[in-house]
Amino acid sequence: MNGGSDRVHAELMETQYRQARNNIIIENACLVFMVATALLRTDWRIVAAWAAVEVGTQVYRQFRMLHRYAAGIPAVNFAAYWSRHHAIYQTTLGVVWGATMFLFAHPADPISVATTACVIILLTAGAVPGQSYNPPALFGYLFTTYVPMVIRLLTFSGTDYHLFGVLLAAFAGALVLMCRLQAESFAAGVRIRYENVELVDALRAQTEVAVAARAAAETASLAKSQFLAAASHDLRQPLYALGLFSATLQSLDLKPDAREIVGHVKTNLDALEGLFSGLLDISRLEAGVITIKPETIATDTLFDRLDHYLRPIATEHGLDLRYRSDGSAVRSDPALLEQILLNLGSNALRNTLHGGVLIAARRRGGAVRFEVWDTGIGIAAADIGRIFDDFIQVGNPERNRRKGMGLGLAIAARSARLLDAQIEMRSQPGRGSVFQLTQPLADGAVARQDELAADTGDPIAGLRVLIIDDDPEVRDAIAVLLRQWGIEVEVVADAATARALIRSGACYDVILTDYRLPGTVSGLDLVAQLEDCAGRSLNCCIVTGDLDPGVIAAAAARGVPLMHKPLQPARLRALIAHLATKSFDERESAVRLS
Repeated sequence: MNGGSDRVHAELMETQYRQARNNIIIENACLVFMVATALLRTDWRIVAAWAAVEVGTQVYRQFRMLHRYAAGIPAVNFAAYWSRHHAIYQTTLGVVWGATMFLFAHPADPISVATTACVIILLTAGAVPGQSYNPPALFGYLFTTYVPMVIRLLTFSGTDYHLFGVLLAAFAGALVLMCRLQAESFAAGVRIRYENVELVDALRAQTEVAVAARAAAETASLAKSQFLAAASHDLRQPLYALGLFSATLQSLDLKPDAREIVGHVKTNLDALEGLFSGLLDISRLEAGVITIKPETIATDTLFDRLDHYLRPIATEHGLDLRYRSDGSAVRSDPALLEQILLNLGSNALRNTLHGGVLIAARRRGGAVRFEVWDTGIGIAAADIGRIFDDFIQVGNPERNRRKGMGLGLAIAARSARLLDAQIEMRSQPGRGSVFQLTQPLADGAVARQDELAADTGDPIAGLRVLIIDDDPEVRDAIAVLLRQWGIEVEVVADAATARALIRSGACYDVILTDYRLPGTVSGLDLVAQLEDCAGRSLNCCIVTGDLDPGVIAAAAARGVPLMHKPLQPARLRALIAHLATKSFDERESAVRLS
């Protein structure tokens, strides 16, 4: 037998022996009746001898079989041993009861024949449900009781006895069939119970594995966040300084070969900055700190802003970049919507070798559907389901960083979910793709805002800016760059010096502080302390290399704008201009997804 059958057989034998005491009660009742009726027609010594043998079988069963079974003897092949032992015992017991037709049934006394047969029929019929857990035992019992009865009846003279013998043989056959059916049902019931137990155990094991896997995933996610929080700050600090120094070098009068080298340095720094920015956006989305602020957005103005970022990419790749708008306006979060379309547009440009990209806004009932078409390499059907995963680039097996880092579509998809929208796409390999996003139509018309209006003067020249950063390279680089822009800059390394300056009455248009500072005071704590010292709100912003979602959430909870290093010079310049000239709400809106 295999392991499963062994367990079923063992369980059936356990049930069989538990029912033994019930069988004893029925057997003793039949014994008393048989002895009482036999004494009326048979010599008492024959009846006494038979009764002694029958009682002896019960004593053996009670004090030998059941006692040894309860003691677990033998220890090896226990179920098989007691199954065989039970079959031998029942067969022997059948001989004892089958002999009653020879001892107590008298042909001249039909009552004695009928009484003896009725007792055996009652005893064996009752044994079917109680003995079917071990079919060989019941078969032996039926055989040794009915065969002697049938043989004895066939030896009697008279057709009635012969017919009665045939009837008993047929009844014995029916009992055998009933036994087989009962045995199969019992075995199936036990087997199903064990299968259910195994299924529950398997589900419990799978649940434990899933819980362990989830705990491992949460631990890994926490480790990743801790790594990004610790390592990103140390990595971004020198990268930030390099970017500032690179911008300063580009503004100098350099020889052509030196300018070319500086250009290559700037290109590689931009690639690193793009990777860090992508990780930052993922961290912000996972942190759940982005608050949706719907506004009415003119599609023409939105496309003007997109073109400012996308046109240089299209020119670099020699591609045609076009826009199509019917002048409608949508109700959406401007920062998120711009980020989504910017990621879709830059992804289309980077994956298009010939032709161009079309970004369109088409009114569809009460909504506007934004579409980004390209004539690029397309996406195979097998890859469509995974292109929105992190770091997936189906058209960049060589991991060319000029084609991005594989985060743009992942960020766009997560940002779309914040807008209760979904990015849909169609693609044909070799012919191109189209990505679509739908936003609700805004009520009323919105005039187009020309963001390229004539410059009325440098908005940051003459500003006073305080920089708090513990990295000397960053302090030196930002001081040189800001002074080139005509800004009066003060750079300090710690919170105590910054507090002393504010207490002394120094006034600054903008204060930029790192998050991680020497000592126990964080950048967020310092902002609160500086405002307490000044007795008013200040134009402060955290500029940090820390990607920890907890830091992002804390800054959002306190309403302090937060930017991440490396901050490109153009974005740094725009940040200073916004902080110096805009209201607090406008400042926070301007930088929360920059």
